[in-house]
Amino acid sequence: MRAFLKKAAFFGLIVLLYFSATSVYNYLIDPYGIMGNRKEFKGIRPNEHSLKVHYVLQNPNKFNSFLFSNSKGGTLHVNQLNTAESTWYNMTYSLGTPEEFYKSLLLFLENDVQVDNIILAMDEGVIYERASAHENDASRKFVNLMEVKVQWEFLFLPISIKKILGTDLDKKHIEHDIYTDGNYYAKNAYETDCRLHENLEILDVPDAAPIQPLDFSSQIEILQKIKQLCDQRGIKLTFLIHPSSYDNYISSTERRIQFGYLLDVLENNGFELFRPYGSKLLGVSPCYWLDRHHYTKNIGDAILKEYSQKWTDNTIAK
Repeated sequence: MRAFLKKAAFFGLIVLLYFSATSVYNYLIDPYGIMGNRKEFKGIRPNEHSLKVHYVLQNPNKFNSFLFSNSKGGTLHVNQLNTAESTWYNMTYSLGTPEEFYKSLLLFLENDVQVDNIILAMDEGVIYERASAHENDASRKFVNLMEVKVQWEFLFLPISIKKILGTDLDKKHIEHDIYTDGNYYAKNAYETDCRLHENLEILDVPDAAPIQPLDFSSQIEILQKIKQLCDQRGIKLTFLIHPSSYDNYISSTERRIQFGYLLDVLENNGFELFRPYGSKLLGVSPCYWLDRHHYTKNIGDAILKEYSQKWTDNTIAK
């Protein structure tokens, strides 16, 4: 019996030490920013969804225009659209879905955030990504930080040596801004003047055999809710379609075809879509693409230029 008690005490001590170490790590390192101790995220992705919503709710009079997007929207530096009447914030977060965007927009309105303009950006993730898949993901689940309580689940997350050591800031990495404009800033990714000697390649979509369209009713339903809410509140809404790289199309042809079908259905149901580069694909090169999924600020700036020239006076999705 005494031997058993010694083993139990030893095991209990190990468990206590483990949870003590994880709690100290998660509180001090604060890899996801949830504890409020980390304000800079260089090469490390915080829980952008929770932090950005919280920042806007804490500053209800600071912004009145918002970009909602998955991570592709990070290099759309919408603060470039700021005017005397409009102040933009980039609500981009990793794998963000229209369902999550809708809930965030409702939270803003319920908490007296003035919302005048929305850009809602989409790619094929609108079909294949589900908000429910984020419920157990520390970097993506939504936590309402306006509720004053200890976030126990974030306090006892496993220790990550990679997050302790940090990113080599001399290599390509992303700085995630939360507390200024919400943008992504790509560092050491491409030459500043690369556009002077590197042309953007614009390509036709290759031929592919048609496939059976999926049921898009759930996607259309949530987009209709967003559209109706904006109509009711007098919010100018733009549905932006992210351009795709040729490499991404080739690696996920079926998904891209299904996304094309969804866009056709949306347009047939009265949605007006902002589609920079039309239905063309873009060639991958360092000046214009961080990887085959994420374009650089060079493309982002071209999209925003077209938006400001042609779309700012339109109310999209009438």
